[in-house]
Amino acid sequence: MREKDFYTTKELIKILGISKQSVLKRIGRGNIKAAKVGRDYIIFKKDIDLGKLKTDVRQKLIRLP
Repeated sequence: MREKDFYTTKELIKILGISKQSVLKRIGRGNIKAAKVGRDYIIFKKDIDLGKLKTDVRQKLIRLP
């Protein structure tokens, strides 16, 4: 079976450990490049650096008061 070359928003939520709203905000701001498919988004693996994104999420969580 061939591995797919994209993540769904649900998969990204689980991987990053953040809410759906946070993922959608990052997509809206352009921090995460995504393509709209129906009512949802897909994020192509080639367009995302998960290591960098995880680090950014952790740093923002640390800065919260």
